[in-house]
Amino acid sequence: MEREFERRWQEKSRRMFDNSEAKKAFDNVFDHYTKKALMKLSDRGVLSQLYGTIESGKESKVFLADTPEGERVLLKIYMTRAGGFREMEQYLRGDPRFESFKSDRRSIIEEWCKKEYRNLQKAQDVVKCPKPIATEKNILVMEFIGRDFSPFPKLKDVEIENPELGWKKTKKAIKELWEEQKLVHGDLSEYNILVTDEPALAWIDFSQGVHRTHPRAKELLERDIENAANFFRNQGAETDEQNFYNSLISD
Repeated sequence: MEREFERRWQEKSRRMFDNSEAKKAFDNVFDHYTKKALMKLSDRGVLSQLYGTIESGKESKVFLADTPEGERVLLKIYMTRAGGFREMEQYLRGDPRFESFKSDRRSIIEEWCKKEYRNLQKAQDVVKCPKPIATEKNILVMEFIGRDFSPFPKLKDVEIENPELGWKKTKKAIKELWEEQKLVHGDLSEYNILVTDEPALAWIDFSQGVHRTHPRAKELLERDIENAANFFRNQGAETDEQNFYNSLISD
């Protein structure tokens, strides 16, 4: 059976990857389990072609891909041997949406992938962010926010013309996410905000996002506000982060 899978993988991956280097990069990092998940997404008609890696981290790698209809999407693939899976478990255990799952590494990573999918589902109603498309095991497929083969620049790499307006828009999004969707981004900073053509700010990387009832929700909310305030203050904006945080908590 394994031999048959490898035969099918070799045949299908030749069509799926746009060049041998992209396939080599994938094969060198991901295991049999991830290959099966990728083939399942292809069989489901979610993916047709994969390009190279556009971002790499300790816990995941992000690939650019196309759907059969030619729509450009992102694949975020969580590493099944991620070293921080116990920290992932702590974020999951306190979230009422994820109360029952096994404690082994693979189960935790699959739940983590589902968590980001569900966070994006909720967040897209109040903030510009990637639309979630599908999940399969440790792979999340979502909308690509960029142009051609390049994502839009991160906030840290852009000269801000109106930092006061940027701070105001960011506060509005934090407030609506907290009050309307009962969600905290959990890792908000200039590294996880894109500046689009519109111009508009798009939030990415919702994997650490938690429900408002999570034991660490207020701590993470305060950290998100501080990170954003520090950035815009350094750009010249007048910030009121403590008052803003207190107003959310008191409400």
